[in-house]
Amino acid sequence: MISKQALGNILFGMADDLRDKVEDYKSYILTLLFFKRLSDNYEWETENKIDEFVKQNGKIPNKKQLELIIKKAHDFKIPDGCFWKDVRESSSAKKNDTLHKAVTEIANANPSLKGVINTVRWNEPSPDGSGGKKLSPAVLTALINRLDAVDLSNKNASVDVLGDAYEYLIKKFADENKGGTTAGQFYTPQEVVDIIVRYTKPKKDEKVYDPTCGSGGFLINSAKYAKEVYGNQKVIQLFGQEDVWNTWAIANINMILHGLDAKVVKEDTLLKPQFNNGKEIDKFDLVLANFPFSLTNWWKNGKPKKDKKGKPVLTKDGTPQLTFPDKNEFNDPWDRFEYGIPPFSVGDFAFLQHIVASMTENGRAGVVCPQGVLFRGQPEKTEEEEGQNRKADDEYEIRRKFLTGLEDENGKKLKGQNIIEAIVVLPSNLFYGTTIPGSIVFFNKNKPKDRKDKVLMIYAAREGWYKEEANMNVLMPHDILRIMTMLESWGDIEKARKFIPTQEVRLHKKIQDDLDFKLSEIELKYAEDLELAEKRVAELQAKDKRTKGQENDLTKKKEVLQKLKDKKNSEIFDAKALAAKEKLAIENVKNELLQMFADPELRKRYFAIVDMTELEENEYNLNIPRYVDTFEPEEEIDLQEAIAEFNSFVDAEEKADNSLLSILSIQ
Repeated sequence: MISKQALGNILFGMADDLRDKVEDYKSYILTLLFFKRLSDNYEWETENKIDEFVKQNGKIPNKKQLELIIKKAHDFKIPDGCFWKDVRESSSAKKNDTLHKAVTEIANANPSLKGVINTVRWNEPSPDGSGGKKLSPAVLTALINRLDAVDLSNKNASVDVLGDAYEYLIKKFADENKGGTTAGQFYTPQEVVDIIVRYTKPKKDEKVYDPTCGSGGFLINSAKYAKEVYGNQKVIQLFGQEDVWNTWAIANINMILHGLDAKVVKEDTLLKPQFNNGKEIDKFDLVLANFPFSLTNWWKNGKPKKDKKGKPVLTKDGTPQLTFPDKNEFNDPWDRFEYGIPPFSVGDFAFLQHIVASMTENGRAGVVCPQGVLFRGQPEKTEEEEGQNRKADDEYEIRRKFLTGLEDENGKKLKGQNIIEAIVVLPSNLFYGTTIPGSIVFFNKNKPKDRKDKVLMIYAAREGWYKEEANMNVLMPHDILRIMTMLESWGDIEKARKFIPTQEVRLHKKIQDDLDFKLSEIELKYAEDLELAEKRVAELQAKDKRTKGQENDLTKKKEVLQKLKDKKNSEIFDAKALAAKEKLAIENVKNELLQMFADPELRKRYFAIVDMTELEENEYNLNIPRYVDTFEPEEEIDLQEAIAEFNSFVDAEEKADNSLLSILSIQ
């Protein structure tokens, strides 16, 4: 069986072949991988079913029996002439057209694969009008040769290996494009997904929904959690919607490669929610999302603002300023905005209300949001208060009603329900494609009785509570332990004491798994070069009599071999040292947390459990510094030590002055 490391290396080798050749090269690799998987598994499924028939009946099936076996053996149909071998064996000049024909006919034969397997136009002509192909046949041949070396059927590649290798590649693509906008469209950092899924805890028979699912990370991790807890990843139902074509295709492939029966549909969630009964949107037990931060013109009703000469007025970044119609003209056919109509210029509260409207009466949600949703918008003010009358901003009103419940037009309570359960403020620069500081907001329409009128607020952005890397910050396992313990315990030290050991085991296993993966990567990285270097040394050593030149050559080749070994061993040492350091960090955070929970003053710097009275006093502003002490304490100074150090500087300065005067007097 192939390992995910080996498959991952093959896939990233394909990325090297494609880089700078086409845009969005991840789609080329991922769809080609999917095509080979379907083809290899089709042939394996056929052979497997024929073997079963022979064992059961003691004879080879006849023509009619074989046709029936093939018909029942497969989840997907592959027409004749559309297999991997047909593409591989085609001439270089016809390879692009053969591949395009194969994936197109497979899509036509399988409605669920339309737009998924054929999302890439393999025969697209070169834009320079030369008559060639946009992706040269030589490059396509190199891709096929790389992937042809591995059998991707169930015989050699399990769904776990395929799925993990696929996710590994998606993350690699995201890492390559950290500063770009596209990475954030399809990938949410695994650490954030892990926190949200584990706190919301998908339950058996629940429907889990992601309205902006990207490549499907929340859905995949929900299934993994279900498998971990219930022993079966299919005990929950998965639903997702995604608007970007290529990302939608990637998500569908992701589900199939993981062996999941998820339903992922294509469309704009705000304009055209696809999960509905014709009258109202469908309801889900659990909603998980990382929607596009602060999406401008979310209802697509903005028009370019023009100056007196009729020319568009531009913003600082060169995009047109937009004007929007009066909100009185707005009508959402799905009645999702019962908390209020958010500004058309920023879509955060539009997505949040879609999410809340998609929750069942007892539903839960975990949502990644920009921190602005916690405090944007001003409350109503009267002339007595501020010298002028000011109407409350829409965003303020929506947030307030999330906390206090729905009201009618006269302010009469319709539902006195606080649906915000917990908030986690995250470090800045944690998400792909944006530097906007993020947070996690957990919603719950059926909060436990003792939490009905309370909100847990966690500050996880303190310096040192994350790792700074090039272009991005990262949450490490011990950082996850800190956040998860505060979420799970809700200030109860006894709950923390019970929870921490379970997470120690889980996170230690994750660190070890990551180390094993890294060590395997290092082995694969050096295997070919070491084998070649050892072969060259062995060939020279095998000679009975060596000339002086050969002796010198042997010495140089031994040095090359030793350098390779030293470099490999150095990387192995660094990987093991990093894992050991991370395990130690978990132990340190464990002690830190238990000390914090026992100290009422110290815990104020970590989290706060805020009741409705305090929220009202703060005018429903959820900005964390209002509730948690986020200031970094100044370093304590030993006054006596500081005075002594100062005096020593004064003495040294006086001696230097005297020495200088002495030199000058001599002259």
